[in-house]
Amino acid sequence: MTDEIYLNPILWDKAYSIGHEKIDSEHKRIFELTAEVQKYKNDIEKIKKIIKELILYTKTHFYNEETYMRSINYDNLEEHIKEHRKLSKEFTLIVKEVNQISLDQLACKINEFIYTKILHHILIDDKKFHHFRKTREELKNSFRWVSSYKINEEIIDEEHKKLFDIASKALEYSQKDTKNHIKTTITELYVYMQTHFEHEEKFMEEIGYPNLEEHKVLHQTIIDQMNSFIKSLPKIKIVEFEKKLLEYMDIWLINHILFEDRKIIYFQNNR
Repeated sequence: MTDEIYLNPILWDKAYSIGHEKIDSEHKRIFELTAEVQKYKNDIEKIKKIIKELILYTKTHFYNEETYMRSINYDNLEEHIKEHRKLSKEFTLIVKEVNQISLDQLACKINEFIYTKILHHILIDDKKFHHFRKTREELKNSFRWVSSYKINEEIIDEEHKKLFDIASKALEYSQKDTKNHIKTTITELYVYMQTHFEHEEKFMEEIGYPNLEEHKVLHQTIIDQMNSFIKSLPKIKIVEFEKKLLEYMDIWLINHILFEDRKIIYFQNNR
């Protein structure tokens, strides 16, 4: 199943947007060029030309992204640059195999790289500087479940939506009951998240999902992160609480939905 998921082009989805028009358009173009590799995988000369353009465009995008991060004085710039260099090196190693493996294998490897490395980078690292540049109010106002997060499995989608509804409720409080409201609502979010993961794991068992154990580990990691977050509540200010909750939901949970949960549905639809 792991290999089969990369046999077809990984198409750009607006759910992958980080909220910056230029950067999102460049991300989209990387996906379009990757799809062209799949389209022309029977034409070695055409593929070489597309791959050359893809490498150049990716490097240009990284440069543009780093320039933007400098302009906003992003505090994690150096780490982000190191990640860009690492991704560029990995991509170059794949491309060097152009004359050593079949075009089908090459197209599959490029597809896998864009999905497992570039998309993962977008959904986690790029979203972090999106959060950095936004004010607390801007983040709160844009925080909501959107239909593009759907994986098209009704019960799972409804439970994902409810997680966002509960998190949104945690951000709605008055000055009178702030402390109790936050504690109660975050506890509700924590309990419901555990319940949802149990349902999702049962669903994976029923369809014979081959990566069930790995997915369970990811669920446990998210639960552990939430548990640590709850324990830190008494020590943090309201502003910090809001930022942490929004980052937790918008980066880690959405990434899990778009990156991992969609693999479950792909398997279900192609078994």
